[in-house]
Amino acid sequence: MKSLNNKKIKTQNKVLNISLPLITVSAILLLWAASAKIVDKDYLPSVSDTFAETVKLFIGAGAYDSAVFYRAFCSTLLRSVLACAVSFSLAYIVAFSAYKSEKARRALTPLIVIIRALPTIAVVLWLVLFTNSEVAPVIITMLVVFPTLYNNLYAALCGIDTELNEMCKVFGVNNAERLKKVVFPQIAPEFISAAGAGLTLNLKLMVAAEVLAQTAHSMGFLLKNSKTYYEYPTMLALVIITVITGLIIEWAFGLWAKKAVKK
Repeated sequence: MKSLNNKKIKTQNKVLNISLPLITVSAILLLWAASAKIVDKDYLPSVSDTFAETVKLFIGAGAYDSAVFYRAFCSTLLRSVLACAVSFSLAYIVAFSAYKSEKARRALTPLIVIIRALPTIAVVLWLVLFTNSEVAPVIITMLVVFPTLYNNLYAALCGIDTELNEMCKVFGVNNAERLKKVVFPQIAPEFISAAGAGLTLNLKLMVAAEVLAQTAHSMGFLLKNSKTYYEYPTMLALVIITVITGLIIEWAFGLWAKKAVKK
């Protein structure tokens, strides 16, 4: 009877996990459609026009040639991955130092607070003066994402079962086996989730930074051009593509994290 109830609860949860997001998305689309009927379509394109423009961007029939769009999309994605990889590596080094030493943690805390408080727009404009429009967005996204990654990685390291770790040392388990069998299984899910969230945030910030820095061959540059020439369906299409890409990244890393938990 208990197993039957558990199966029923699991089935209900699966149904809710699918139906509730669909209801939310449907409500957003209905609100968008209703608003498009009220507002001038030149400023708020309809749902159908926007999604049609989204498809056109991929096939080269829209406002931009497919080669221009794909180059911009891939360049932005590549910069986001690079920025995430560097900020993740630095965040891990700093988090590990803070985890190993209380003095290091106290010394690093003001630095984390200062980086978190940096005004994004001002820093982008300042960085462009000393670097260029391609490098500046990478640096600013690294700086903005770094504190969040640091907090997540530090929390993951603090969550390691120290008793189990010490027991391995007592029984003479070598470091390689201890890391593989004890430490990595505990921190891997958190690390993977942090990487996925960091990459998604990087992508969002990268597009915004590219708009400010006017980075050539980027999604941000296409967005700025679309705004300049009043191509609002294209603007919304570019936003939708960025959002969907971020959702796919979150979903993929979420699956990876779940597999890491099972292992």
